Amino acid sequence: MSDARLAEMIVKAAHEIRAPLTSVKGFSSTLLTRWDRFTDEQRFEFVSTIHAGAERMVRVISEVVDLARIESNSLELHKIEVALGGLVEKAIEQVAPLQGSDRIQSAIPERLKIKADPERLLQVIFNLVENAVKFSEEGPVKVTGEVVEEGVEVAVSDEGIGIPADLIADIFSGPGPLSGVATPLGSGLGLYLSKRIVELHGGQLTVRSTEGSGSVFQLRLPQEGDDG
Repeated sequence: MSDARLAEMIVKAAHEIRAPLTSVKGFSSTLLTRWDRFTDEQRFEFVSTIHAGAERMVRVISEVVDLARIESNSLELHKIEVALGGLVEKAIEQVAPLQGSDRIQSAIPERLKIKADPERLLQVIFNLVENAVKFSEEGPVKVTGEVVEEGVEVAVSDEGIGIPADLIADIFSGPGPLSGVATPLGSGLGLYLSKRIVELHGGQLTVRSTEGSGSVFQLRLPQEGDDG
């Protein structure tokens, strides 16, 4: 990645922090100056909003740190045998605060395991599930897993807005010409990092999509992950 593209990603991430930062500042200031005017229930709602904003900022900052590590070839993987179903359930729990998360359907064989870095694989699955929920207003978000010829495959599908055909080739390239387009890109950083993390595991992350009909992101990892 060029220095210019790296700088563009960092600027985009910084921009993404502004919204939750503004929310945290606004709600905390309101509580500090008008504490006695609110009920316990209202205070709880304010604190919950502050907490969600803080978590979002931590996530974006962590992504920037990961980006720097990946681009400097210093991101280390710590692989162990992982129960895939357990990781998917953790990802779903983390997505739970989002509106529409109740539409998530998981079908992972109980004994399906993979050798991987659990923290990094969770990061990838979370990104895919979060995007699927955010960019589909109705219809199920399905997470499935199975053994395939190449190893193990996890698929995250939705019935959302889909991705225009001319943008699919660049969807994992990070922010750039696609920024501002209403597709499952977010800042572009999450998908870029997800693809790089999967590649460090010796796997592949691909997408199939039809504009207006949803998307399917497919994560494939070798059954024996000896890389890293």
